[in-house]
Amino acid sequence: MSETSKPVVIDQQADHSQRQEKKSSYIKDSASRVLNIAQTYGLDALLQSESPQKTTIERALIREKKRKELRQKNLEQILKLAHISCKDETAGDPDQDWLYRFFDMAQEVHNHAMQRLWAQVLKREVTNPGSTSMKALKVLQDMTPKEAQILQRAASLACSFGGDSSRKLLVGYRSQAGIFNFGKRNVTSNINVGNYQLPYSSLLVLFELGLMHGTELESGEIELDSPLPLAYQGKQLSLQAHNKGVRLLYYRFSPTGNELCKLLGNKPNMQYYDQLVALLSQKFTASTETKSSIDTMA
Repeated sequence: MSETSKPVVIDQQADHSQRQEKKSSYIKDSASRVLNIAQTYGLDALLQSESPQKTTIERALIREKKRKELRQKNLEQILKLAHISCKDETAGDPDQDWLYRFFDMAQEVHNHAMQRLWAQVLKREVTNPGSTSMKALKVLQDMTPKEAQILQRAASLACSFGGDSSRKLLVGYRSQAGIFNFGKRNVTSNINVGNYQLPYSSLLVLFELGLMHGTELESGEIELDSPLPLAYQGKQLSLQAHNKGVRLLYYRFSPTGNELCKLLGNKPNMQYYDQLVALLSQKFTASTETKSSIDTMA
């Protein structure tokens, strides 16, 4: 299954409702704020000084009509974005039940950045039917733009290694202590992912969403006789361990987390990549597919 060629960026650009909120940001007291919300969503009939001229059912029908119009606009915008992102990829037929569930969920997406992500979901399902599960759709439906940004940051640090293609957040390694490390059985070296806008509080969000497993894991001992393949955001590395007893430390994305990471595409964080390369070079000789030294990689 091919990866997304162009990454989706969750930048929380101000949509119409956000711009309207900014316009009314001068409102300071809570009563005025509630009145403003009521007026915006057609629920201010009992907050006016005069009795409402329309009946309750008439007001409800007007509000429901506006909501249906907005839902239609949301879906039309998502379909437009999906169409724009398509090129000449081979297409399949998405399951009809999947499509109906998709439309039911996507119509409530008002944020433009999130609409781009939902458009990518649809495109991926057209080019690879069955690639996005109902569970992933449900998680995406409940996800806020801020949570999507956290996932995007984590996805930009994700790699895979060995024969397992699932995404992992590599955070360091553990190795057997040398003869000069008196009293120590193991030595651990870590990358502080908090330096890359991914503090532990953000990891907790991913744990709670079920997008990443909440336990730091340790790989098996890296073999000396065969290089370990490692892929990072489209870059392929080959790691040859210097000594026995080296193990990688990482967090594993859940199957749903993997699905959503694929939608976001490759968007490497080069500062993290440089630190990762420097860390691995302490215990591995690494090369790219062209067999160049780790010190010469861009």
